[in-house]
Amino acid sequence: MNAGIKVGFSRVKEEMDQHLDSINQNTNEIQNCYEYLAELDAKLDRMTERLDDLQFRLEPETAYEGLCEVSLTPREQEVFLVLYMVEDPITSADIARRLGLTVEMVDQYVTNISARGVPILKTLMNGKVYHALDLKFKDLQARRNVLQISETVRAQLLTDDAI
Repeated sequence: MNAGIKVGFSRVKEEMDQHLDSINQNTNEIQNCYEYLAELDAKLDRMTERLDDLQFRLEPETAYEGLCEVSLTPREQEVFLVLYMVEDPITSADIARRLGLTVEMVDQYVTNISARGVPILKTLMNGKVYHALDLKFKDLQARRNVLQISETVRAQLLTDDAI
């Protein structure tokens, strides 16, 4: 009887080992497919960036055409103008200090502005997040005032020396 049980367990072990090998092969195949799809996704992202760049070069006015209908609140306009006027990337704390707001408020305004399609670039340096406007958008804003920034807000910021 012990011999029969040993033979039975060895057969079960062999079947389990075969199933385990099949599972490992399938896992490897899935991993390879995932890596391939990740590579394709990265290539598509680069291609999309190139197409956007080409479109902007050919028709700069239409690159951000959806933004013509965007309206920012006066506070969002103030945050935008600080980003627009500075040369180098700036932290939320610096914007908050210039406008007399809290960092949390500035972060929320930056998020709101980005959610409306304004291309705000974020970079992490020395553990701090820096914000900057996309230079192409900055140029378009200078030429066409795409966001319809209020003269009142602009004049107020310039007289307050916030920028």
